[in-house]
Amino acid sequence: MASIILAIKIGSTTTTIYRQGDGLVLREPSMIAVSGVGHNKEVKAIGYEAQRMVGRTSSNVQVVSPVVEGVVRNAELATSMLRGFVRKVCPDKFFKQNVRAVLCVPLGISLADKKTFQKVCYGAGISDVTIIPAILCTAIGQNINIEANYGKLIVNIGGGCTNIAVVANNTIVNGISVGIGGTQINTAIEQYVLTKYNLKISPNTADKIRSDVASLVASYSVSSEIDGVDSTTHETKTLTITSGEIFPIMEHFYDKICSAIESIINSCPTDIVNDIYKDGGYFSGKGINYPGTEKYLKKRLNLQPHIPEEVKTDIWGAGKLLDDPLWLKKLVLAN
Repeated sequence: MASIILAIKIGSTTTTIYRQGDGLVLREPSMIAVSGVGHNKEVKAIGYEAQRMVGRTSSNVQVVSPVVEGVVRNAELATSMLRGFVRKVCPDKFFKQNVRAVLCVPLGISLADKKTFQKVCYGAGISDVTIIPAILCTAIGQNINIEANYGKLIVNIGGGCTNIAVVANNTIVNGISVGIGGTQINTAIEQYVLTKYNLKISPNTADKIRSDVASLVASYSVSSEIDGVDSTTHETKTLTITSGEIFPIMEHFYDKICSAIESIINSCPTDIVNDIYKDGGYFSGKGINYPGTEKYLKKRLNLQPHIPEEVKTDIWGAGKLLDDPLWLKKLVLAN
């Protein structure tokens, strides 16, 4: 029986699927909209369709992100969501074939969490699942030589978590996943607007603010006009938010990310630490695109950050491994 071979990343904010022979075939928000409870639960939408329903549904419809900070929090809904995504890239007439997958997961998750990810994949109709740390795939996607006898610092700042690893000889020497990403920044922006302006805003509006005005430059000066609801009068109001207001939030979270990076570096063998400070660090993810990010990281970490012009994320690296099963096996055994 012929096989369909996929690379999958079920992220906190985005799910991506790469199909062998076809490349990237799906990139959608990790969201699912459901109505009812228990056995009467019904899936109303997934992905972009579910995202568009945020804040615009009746009280009996919930829009849920089943993966939080890189870990499955609701296995039932994660399974339904992934099943829908897999059906999109594997039409019914092909779905009867054997579907195998390489699954990218965050660093440092527990064995129980890995088993939950596998269970979600099996429930979605995938017959065989190989788990690999996403950070290795990030490095491969950026064409970083992880086989060399030389320490490389790899950092991916994503939507729900940040993965940090030092890699050498195809092995993760040291690494960690921290629950800091765009989602946490959005929540802090929501709280800031509520506290200062007594205005309730939606997660989508907070995301718009971050996209429009967030930076890592204190003097950066742009603004964004938003709508919200006064928490006292319940009236709709329009508000202008400036980048200067959001800068302290950004600085707070990125200082935490940098502290985690320093902790990982400092716990490595001396020779590898020297490698890193000579070579610099390799950064990727949505969280590297803010104005001033490169300069901030260089000053805060005292090393040269390498930020690619074209970001090839973990799913692209996993896609490469689909075509090199011997390398995939070597990485799985080593990590």
